[in-house]
Amino acid sequence: MIYLLLAGFIFTSSCVRSDDIPDFSSSNTGPYIINTSYLDIVKENLESDPILQEEYQLLINGANRFLSHNFRFVTEKPQVPPGGSINDYVSISRYWHPDSTGAHTIYKDGITNPLVEQFDRPKLAEMSSGVFTLALAYYMSGDEDYAEKAADILRKWFFEPYTRMNPNMNFAQIRLGVPDTGGGGSPGIIDANDFIQVIDAASLIYDSASWSGQSHIQLKEWFYQFSRWVIRNYNADAYSTTNVSTWLDVQRAIYFMLSEQEDKLNSGFYIPPVSDRINTHFDATGNQPNEVTRGRPQHYVYFNLRGYMNLTHLRRNRTVADRDWQLLDKEDIGGLKPALDMIADYITGNQLPGTFVTEPGFDDCRYYELMRPAALAFSSLYYESAANQLLNRGCRNSAITLVYPSLELLNNADQP
Repeated sequence: MIYLLLAGFIFTSSCVRSDDIPDFSSSNTGPYIINTSYLDIVKENLESDPILQEEYQLLINGANRFLSHNFRFVTEKPQVPPGGSINDYVSISRYWHPDSTGAHTIYKDGITNPLVEQFDRPKLAEMSSGVFTLALAYYMSGDEDYAEKAADILRKWFFEPYTRMNPNMNFAQIRLGVPDTGGGGSPGIIDANDFIQVIDAASLIYDSASWSGQSHIQLKEWFYQFSRWVIRNYNADAYSTTNVSTWLDVQRAIYFMLSEQEDKLNSGFYIPPVSDRINTHFDATGNQPNEVTRGRPQHYVYFNLRGYMNLTHLRRNRTVADRDWQLLDKEDIGGLKPALDMIADYITGNQLPGTFVTEPGFDDCRYYELMRPAALAFSSLYYESAANQLLNRGCRNSAITLVYPSLELLNNADQP
């Protein structure tokens, strides 16, 4: 049994330390990355735009599949994890593989250990995708069935005793048979990226009959506890040279926003200024030296920029003065825009020889997830052109097209 290999794993108690949880309001201050005014413009133009119609139908088809899907939860394990609670999340480190003794001591960057599928990582990804698709389908269609299913999944994952996840990741990306290799202080926090769109999804169903104010309070309580766990286990400079730090900043920010801790958003103690991240991650030309040396360089260059697009829109959507958006809104923000320019140059065929690292099997359609948000965030016709070229090549992603409308559509909506 796999969990016999876990037996030697030593960790502190998997239970979250007892914190005084504030009395939260039932108010909805989200979504945080999604801008619902854009969604409303898209809804108004569905009938007149063939691309939007196609993407909307793809969204509804996906939501319909999730309506009848049986989701799995963290308590569906063959044995209790080392911390003593079946409700603890457990995943194994993706790129560590077994040696002759069975202990996972061999590192193969970019090559996934197939045992990943036997733990909780795929369950979390599936839950996140399902909840977001259903919530977006509800907001766009008004069909309560989608909200009801999304709410049911959320309650089971976060609230109900027999299926809920404890608010920690003490056993995320552990290495089987190797003690002291999981949780806080490891890249295991990257698994929690899937919570980002879950939080926005909860805000999208907030006005439905299926999601009560009390449910929203409970979600705030869960993420307050999880945010405290993150603070205890990861200092603000954790993994400062890699994409993990970018995604950590997105996570911290959205957890703080949901759980009414906005005072921490502009505090360098909790989240470093985005300028610090940019100066560490990019050189002046937009190259990402800490990502291009990875086993999957094209993926990790894209993945880090995807984190930046989430962070940019989260900061941009705030209705008060935001420390990081004041920088991101400038023309010259270090290597971030040159990095996006490099991707756009690659898509449009304008890249200079030797400036772009590719890898076998990478799907260039994933760049649509960068170009459309970047075009909107920075009002860039060049990024819009790159996104449209990807659309013309058959790239489709309903969650991106419907959430980040084209500049042309927004400009037309502004006309009297």
